[in-house]
Amino acid sequence: MIFATMLAATYAIAADAVAADYIWPVVRVVDGDTIQVDASADMPAELASIKVRLRGVDTPDKGRWAKCEAEKRAALEATDFTKRTIGDAASIVVRDPSWGKWGGRVIANLILDGRPLSALLIKAGHGRVYDGKKRKPWCPK
Repeated sequence: MIFATMLAATYAIAADAVAADYIWPVVRVVDGDTIQVDASADMPAELASIKVRLRGVDTPDKGRWAKCEAEKRAALEATDFTKRTIGDAASIVVRDPSWGKWGGRVIANLILDGRPLSALLIKAGHGRVYDGKKRKPWCPK
């Protein structure tokens, strides 16, 4: 049963491969480049709580994942920026989600009032362009 549900959910996301927009409310900001949404309008209940990793941007890691104190501070600033920017948005759209390499997480664009949050993070100095491969370090040498 769980396999069938996961298969149906995968199909639901993959079937709309051309500019798929979803209005999934943001439940919480995990960090600068990851949010959690409620996708219950489009997904089975057991899969509706989804973490969304922002496409095209990398922000510093928080907590135990941070490699130095400077990265921890920068991560808190990026997280606060993401919270404020989402909080100020009148329109929030999750665009083109696709399953990421980590289970239960999708990669998508988050469009706030017509502007990608990834670009806003980069412009504000809280993130870097990221192609999904090797991340650059955030700690000074």
